[in-house]
Formats: sequence, C-alpha cells, structure tokens
Amino acid sequence: MADIDELLGALAAKATPASLGAIDDGVMRGLAERRESATARRGMIMAVGIAAVVGIAGSVTPSAPAQAEPLFGVPSGAPSHLLAD
Repeated sequence: MADIDELLGALAAKATPASLGAIDDGVMRGLAERRESATARRGMIMAVGIAAVVGIAGSVTPSAPAQAEPLFGVPSGAPSHLLAD
C-alpha cells in the first residue's frame, strides 16, 4: 500500500491545470445567484406575511357594517326605483 505522504508529495509536484484559473468566476457567479435567490425568497415570504396579517385584521375588525346591494338589479337609490315605490 502506498504511503500517504508520498502520494501527497507527488500531487504537490504536479503542475496545476490551467482550467482551475477560470473556476473563480463560476464560483463567484454561483454565490451571487444564490444570494439573489435568497433575497427574492425572503421578500416573497415577507409580502405573503404582510398580506396575511392585513387580510386577517380586515376580516376580524370590519370598518363598516356590510350592506347588500343588488348586483344586476336596480339599486335602491336609483330615481326609477324611488318613483316606483
């Protein structure tokens, strides 16, 4: 079995491949993309949270009592309806 010190010494004596010089750009680009993705995810979670809080608060404490109006019929305040009654 080979000695680990001999293997590491042989590896250190070899010249580094030229392709390792271009690896920095790819790594930094990947890190930037992950950072942007995390920022976008955080923003989306914050928007959903705010929407949920506003929705719950709006449904629990209504500001005015609900009034039903006919959707396609004649509104109760229309002049033709007032004259007919």
